[in-house]
Amino acid sequence: MLQQLLDDLRGYFASKPSLTETEQALLVRLKEDVFPILTLRRDDLAQKGFDVRRITAGQMRRLAERMQADYRRYDYWDRLEDTAIDVDMPRHAQCPACESRRTIFDQKRGVLRCEVCDQTWHEDLYVLVEFPDDASYFEENDIGYPSFESDDNGARYVPEYDYIRHFHKAPAQNAYYKPLRWPESQSYLFPDEPNDAVDALCEPVQDEKGLAHFGEQAVWMPLCNIKKPTT
Repeated sequence: MLQQLLDDLRGYFASKPSLTETEQALLVRLKEDVFPILTLRRDDLAQKGFDVRRITAGQMRRLAERMQADYRRYDYWDRLEDTAIDVDMPRHAQCPACESRRTIFDQKRGVLRCEVCDQTWHEDLYVLVEFPDDASYFEENDIGYPSFESDDNGARYVPEYDYIRHFHKAPAQNAYYKPLRWPESQSYLFPDEPNDAVDALCEPVQDEKGLAHFGEQAVWMPLCNIKKPTT
């Protein structure tokens, strides 16, 4: 009932051709991702024999606050997790360092972060694993993509998450790569001003699996050499 009321109010304000400053502020609040679970009505108390004619709005508010606190104090968090799993809600992978499930997306830093051990990792960055690190584990388990231009014939680009999980350490800063798809890769494949230092580090995606995932004319680019868009 309460969710339907919130949806109706959102629809009402969103359909108005113009809004006052107060109405605009209300619409912003209504768009917040809050989803009520339960509502408390006077009829609920009436069914338990309470004289709702003499119960004030202030008393109802205090009762609702106590009920909400009690609901969360007991098995709310366990029930929340179990039920979310039952309805197939997506969740982050467990922490690659301590295996905790308390991982969140840190919007300010743009990384996933473990709230237990503070380990961080990126969702879209890869690490070039080459000598002295051994990449055989990743090849045997089909993790990542082969590098054909590294001096190490077994070198692979693997997700940062898998690197941390396997080696139990953070990658070197100069080992980070990002796959750039077309047309973002155009300036590296066909540069207006060739840069031998950058070109030597830029490797086209050539393997079948990589081409299927990133498309033709994609490149592996060291993170430190990715050009920022001009404004």
